[in-house]
Amino acid sequence: MLKILHTADIHLGTKFSGLGNKGNLQREQLRATFKNVMATAINQEANIVLIAGDLFDANQQPQRNIDLVIEQFNLLKENNIPVCLIPGTHDSLDSSSIYRKVDFEGKCSNLKIFADENISYKEYPEFNLTVYGKPNLSNRSYLSPLEGLKPSTSSKFHIAMAHGAFYIPGKAEEDDHVFKLEEVKASGMHYLALGHWHRVYSCSEKPPAWYSGPPEWIPGQRERGAVLLVSLSDSGEVKVEPKMLGLRDYDEVEIDMNEIQDLAKLKARISEGANQNLIRKSTLKGLREAELIVNPEELETDDLGEKFFHLKVSDESHVKVKEISEATYEGQFIKAKFIKLMNEKIASSEGKEKEIAESALQYGILFLDGKEV
Repeated sequence: MLKILHTADIHLGTKFSGLGNKGNLQREQLRATFKNVMATAINQEANIVLIAGDLFDANQQPQRNIDLVIEQFNLLKENNIPVCLIPGTHDSLDSSSIYRKVDFEGKCSNLKIFADENISYKEYPEFNLTVYGKPNLSNRSYLSPLEGLKPSTSSKFHIAMAHGAFYIPGKAEEDDHVFKLEEVKASGMHYLALGHWHRVYSCSEKPPAWYSGPPEWIPGQRERGAVLLVSLSDSGEVKVEPKMLGLRDYDEVEIDMNEIQDLAKLKARISEGANQNLIRKSTLKGLREAELIVNPEELETDDLGEKFFHLKVSDESHVKVKEISEATYEGQFIKAKFIKLMNEKIASSEGKEKEIAESALQYGILFLDGKEV
């Protein structure tokens, strides 16, 4: 049985400027979670650790992050666990690459950084394993990270790392290091450890090809990431177990202001499911009563905001106008005609249909006035 810990997109050095005064706390949490990833590899008795790109958020890093990586890789070395790493899109192997400025391999003898322009490999005879990979040379490329991938040794197990976008029509940009399902299936690998997408995602069953997502929350991430504990049996069976290690979580909540009568109810709705490690974005939509005054900044900073690690409130709602008559828009033919037709519809409707027509009138006027709806 071969045991692998697959991680990616750790993004050490992320600034978290959108978190305000909580940014420093999350930077420290990112470092703590990285240490937890390494400890998990040791505790789970992994044979090898694979980091599929973007260990760093950028090629310019404070010395403390460099020292942390060297410290943790050497901790793995003390436990006889090798590490394989590929540069990704944020820490790409360009002329200013951190992997050119710092001799990580010289300081960590258990580390292999794939730095050849084309796919290369590293054999681990003690595990009957060969690991393949190539670096991203820039943050954008039309070349597939799997180009040229095929088994090159007589090892029992063949595993590849790649950092790029799995091709889904209409979803992947052509210059985002795109690779296709046909390449995965033709690779001859037993497992592909992927990075770049910020969520746990399987894009192939045979051979298994998985994204781990970031182990700790970073900006732009909407689903939780994990580390993947991958077991390969001698019979060829592959088992992938996601393990959540991150402390922070994130969600987005849309609130229909048609359903909110007062500020107390709005606060209650925003705070549903709140906890001290949750980052929440609440967006207010729809039509609200004119008497209901909403101040997003006050909501974020009062006792409501204290229920979360971070709260962001965006007000995209509009004030509901009590009565809209044709006379209000005298001389504006299109608006006056629209109001006349909608008022006739409202007068002839009942129940839910009448409510819909009333809302349609409100939204229609906002739209004709050039408002965002």
